[in-house]
Amino acid sequence: MADDQRVYLDDIYASEECQGSVFRAVVMMAQEARFINKQAGQGYIQLTKKPTTIAMYKFKEGKLSISDKKAEEAVESAEVAETVEEAAMTSENVSQAANVANDAFGN
Repeated sequence: MADDQRVYLDDIYASEECQGSVFRAVVMMAQEARFINKQAGQGYIQLTKKPTTIAMYKFKEGKLSISDKKAEEAVESAEVAETVEEAAMTSENVSQAANVANDAFGN
């Protein structure tokens, strides 16, 4: 893979649009890739590269943006994911689940 087909953390940190958030950068590129793929599927454009590659180029060139509503949804999704991950990792939750399972099976 050519070096110009990669997005580095430096690219993300330099982007004003994603405000240095890796999650926002991924959301921006994924949305663009979906849009490009949809346009190609409907016959509006001919693809010479994969939609994800085109979206990465656009991101690196600063041609992608994210609306405030989409940005809020992305931040909320990230916060929910972190909360779920934190809740799932506590040893108290593991022991509670084990106790519930033992009670359910009569152990």
